[in-house]
Amino acid sequence: MSSYPQGVLPMASFNVWRDRSLLSALSQFLCLLCTGLLLLAPHAQAQDDQMAEGVTAYTTGDYDTTIRLFSDLAKDDARATPERREALHYLGRAYIAKRMANEARETLTELLELEPPLVELDPDMEPPPLMKLYYEVRKDVSNSYEVERARDGIQTLAIMDFTNNSVDDHERFAPMEQGFASVLIHQLNGATDLKVVERERIQWLLSELDLQQDASRVDQSTAVRMGKLMGAQAMLLGSFIKHRKDIMINARLVNVETGEILMSEQVKGRAEDFYELTQQLSLKVAQGINVTLSETTLGASTETKSLDAQISYSEGIVLLEKEEYRAAYEKFLEALEYDASYSRARLKADSIEPLLAAG
Repeated sequence: MSSYPQGVLPMASFNVWRDRSLLSALSQFLCLLCTGLLLLAPHAQAQDDQMAEGVTAYTTGDYDTTIRLFSDLAKDDARATPERREALHYLGRAYIAKRMANEARETLTELLELEPPLVELDPDMEPPPLMKLYYEVRKDVSNSYEVERARDGIQTLAIMDFTNNSVDDHERFAPMEQGFASVLIHQLNGATDLKVVERERIQWLLSELDLQQDASRVDQSTAVRMGKLMGAQAMLLGSFIKHRKDIMINARLVNVETGEILMSEQVKGRAEDFYELTQQLSLKVAQGINVTLSETTLGASTETKSLDAQISYSEGIVLLEKEEYRAAYEKFLEALEYDASYSRARLKADSIEPLLAAG
């Protein structure tokens, strides 16, 4: 039998001893980890339940419970940032529903303090008063009207409301001043490397500049000035004429930095084919600012092709800006009666339900 100095193991025995020691240490670590997870699991589950309960309270119109639950979650520093952001988001919505504007403002300020990543609210899904506060808080925090860019290397386009020069059906087509701008914004949002400013932000800035009540004062020079304030590279201005069964839509694209007209286009056809006409115009605009917008992307849009639905939706937008929420809600539902698949009309109706539920 081989003999070794006392305390010295043969290499094979040493390897076995080392492996067993590592396995033992790993086993102890896993036991401690599992114990920690078991201790944390009830707390995490309770927080998840609280989040779910808060969402349910909001969707059922119990805003006092919503505020209580999400206030606790928002203050919990142990929560992950995305969860705290969600809690603050719902908290801001609930404060708006309760007409608690100061509390909503403070909540939005806290929400923006959690950036990055960028906090961007979708105006199709949010109550209008919350969007207005968001723009105000964003301006106060950044000391600028500029539109935030999620990444470098993208262009920013702002689209002004169109002017109604119709010969026939002038009153009926009046809401399409907002409607055409809205349709183009959503169509062009599908372009690569392009950020299109939401119409709600433009209207808020017009109000800030005391121009909202007089659209005739928004000429090309004013639009360029607004574009510079928002940090947009281009502004789109347009008009339309309804005559008998036909409609003609005109648009010009202006370079904000130089004031140069980059594009001046006209599309015309049957009024009932307004959607196809705006698609043609969107492709021309994309070409004018050298961004990619495919016909496939346009075809995948969830916009309505029903003229009646679009007019009802546009009437709803006009009423929203007058803060006539009940009437606006009814117009969005009317749009859905014309086109049940018009998802944006459903989103708009859902976004203002809390304002109606809270009286």
